[in-house]
Amino acid sequence: MKFPTKDERTPFYFRQQGKPLGKWEQEHRLHVGQPASEHVLESGNVYRIDSTCLEITDESQARMQNVGLLWIICSAFASFSLFYGLLLATSPFRDSEEMMAKNGYWFGTIVGILLGFSSAGFFGLLAFDPMRRNMFTLKRRPIRLNRKTRRIYAIRTKDPGGIWEVPWNHDEFFCVGHRRMGGFSRAYDMYDIRHYQLDASGNVVRAFVLGQFVFTLEEAYAQWEYYRRYMQDGPAGLPEPYRFWAPRETFWEGYKICRGGKFSGAFFTLTDVIFAPFALLDAIARWLVLVTCSDPVWPPEIEAACKPMPNDPYARPYADDYIGVPSGPDARPSREDLARMLDQQQERRKRGALTRAEAEALLRSTTEQTT
Repeated sequence: MKFPTKDERTPFYFRQQGKPLGKWEQEHRLHVGQPASEHVLESGNVYRIDSTCLEITDESQARMQNVGLLWIICSAFASFSLFYGLLLATSPFRDSEEMMAKNGYWFGTIVGILLGFSSAGFFGLLAFDPMRRNMFTLKRRPIRLNRKTRRIYAIRTKDPGGIWEVPWNHDEFFCVGHRRMGGFSRAYDMYDIRHYQLDASGNVVRAFVLGQFVFTLEEAYAQWEYYRRYMQDGPAGLPEPYRFWAPRETFWEGYKICRGGKFSGAFFTLTDVIFAPFALLDAIARWLVLVTCSDPVWPPEIEAACKPMPNDPYARPYADDYIGVPSGPDARPSREDLARMLDQQQERRKRGALTRAEAEALLRSTTEQTT
C-alpha cells in the first residue's frame, strides 16, 4: 500500500505525482508579473509582514482538528475491532464442549474473527496515515515570501531536506487549485493557491499550498493578488491582515480556532451552547496532534535573510496589535484579549516592534521628506 508523503498534511496532489497537470491547472495558471484580479484579499493567513518578508500559513493549519478527530475515531474503531476479534479467537479456550458442539458455532467464530481482524486492520491503516503525516512532526508549516532574495521558503517536515526553496520568477508554476469537499448532496467547491514543481517532461514532482482554502474562484484570485503585489510592489498599499496567527498556540487559542466555524460570536444564542461540546471535542483533538509535535526551526541563513529592517514602519504585528483569534463577538477582541495584548506589549517593544502610532508617524515623516 502506497501512502502519501509526509510533506503535506492533506496530500491533494498525491495522485498527481509523476503525471502531467490537468486541464484545470493549465487554464488557471497564475503569473508573477500579471495581475489576476482588481481586488486584494487577506483572509487570515499571516504570521508577520514587513518590507523584507511575508510569513503565512499553509492550508492545513486551520483544520488540524479534523485530522485529529479522524485519528481518534479510527483508533477507537480499530481498538474495538481488535478486542472483538481477540475475544472470539479465545472463545474456544473459554467455552464449554457443549457450546462448541452447537450448530454454527465454529462458522460464526471464524467469520467473526476474520471480520474483527480485517476491520481492525482497515481502521488501523486509516488511523496510521493521518498520525504519520500530522503527529510527531511540526506544529505548523510556515511559508516565507522574501522580497530581497526573490524566493519562497516553505518548511514541510523536520527531516533533512524538509525546507523547500522556490524562486519567484516567471518560470515557476503557480495556479488556482480546485477541490470538491464533502459528498453527495452536501458537496461543495473549495479553491486554493498552489505551487507545482515540474520535471523536464512537465510531470509533477511536488507541490504545496500558500494560505488557506477559500469558497470562490474570485476569492482565490484576490488572495493570490495579495501575495503577488507584496512580492512585486512591497507592503505599502496592501490591506491590513485580517488577523495574525499566534506562532505558539495554547489550548485556549486552539479552542477559539475550532469554535470559529460553529459560533455566531460569544455565548449569546442557544445554538452556540449546543455546539460548545463539539468545539471542545475538536479542540481536544487539535491539542492531541499539536502536543506531539515540535516548533519549526528556520536555518540561520534563512533567518538572517528574512530579518526585518530596524524601525520598519511596515513591520507588523505592531506592539499594540492583537495576535491570535479574538474571543469576542463578531471576531473582535474581548476585554480579556485586550488585557493580554497590553501585558505582551512591553515585551514586544523590547524586541523592536513599533506601536501603530509610531509607525504612522514614521511614515508621515518619510513622506514629508520625499516631497
